[in-house]
Amino acid sequence: MAMTIIRITIGVIFISHGLARFYYQSIPGFGQFLSSSGLPFGLALAWMVTIGEIISGSLLVLGKFVRYCCIFHALVICGGIAMVHLSKGWFVVGHGSGGIEYSVLILAVLFLLFRESEKSI
Repeated sequence: MAMTIIRITIGVIFISHGLARFYYQSIPGFGQFLSSSGLPFGLALAWMVTIGEIISGSLLVLGKFVRYCCIFHALVICGGIAMVHLSKGWFVVGHGSGGIEYSVLILAVLFLLFRESEKSI
């Protein structure tokens, strides 16, 4: 039961991130950031991440393809750590701003969900 709550919660968090980019029309800006960071096809990658967050987050909520969803989200989070958060230190708020602590927590949750889903295979 506890892992189900965690899985649904993290799924909703990912869905909200993807939907927010639609609502705030920030996909082009995200694509420009990715391109300026040296990644090819920044806009296409921004769309892929955004759609992926919505679809994969929804699959997590439904408990479907959990292991694949965890891998997808872990890759996105690791990219965010490398490209944005690591240079800002540990703390997200308080003694710093924009750091990695939240991302590390998400990675830990994804790892637990990945391992837990292994038992149901």
